[in-house]
Amino acid sequence: MITLQHVNPSGSRTFMGALTNGADIHAAMAQVARAQNIGAGAFELLGGLTEAEFTEYDFIKQERKPALKFTRALEIVAGHGTLSWLEHEPFVHLHLVCSFRDESAPHGISLIGGHAARASAFAVEFTLTAFDGAPVHRALHAGTGLKLWNLSPLPTGEGSGVRVKQ
Repeated sequence: MITLQHVNPSGSRTFMGALTNGADIHAAMAQVARAQNIGAGAFELLGGLTEAEFTEYDFIKQERKPALKFTRALEIVAGHGTLSWLEHEPFVHLHLVCSFRDESAPHGISLIGGHAARASAFAVEFTLTAFDGAPVHRALHAGTGLKLWNLSPLPTGEGSGVRVKQ
């Protein structure tokens, strides 16, 4: 199934910022969403972390596995997240790939990554694009057990512009 919503009929705003001194990335981005009245957005991150927790979702059992916690200097190789709303609060969804020195690794560097449940900034720069218009809300999706964006189904069939394979 495909769901879809046009989220920026009014335009978009772009913000650049920095997080330091152990700022919790999820809490900080939620604070920015509230302060700037952002109903939907996407952001990119780079910089360094002092701590990160990664979780994995078990698709079969439909439950989160226990978090893997890394407390060490971590360099963000790739960081991407979205902002939406869940139960009247900003919801930050963040995925990271981080590197760290590892003398036992073939080239002295290891990578970790995935769904970041928590991350603490040493020095992180971000670029945030806010999509002005209708906010995006999350709701429980029965088929996956996840709180996904609650959007309208994409119309299919004659006149929809979508080709249906027969």
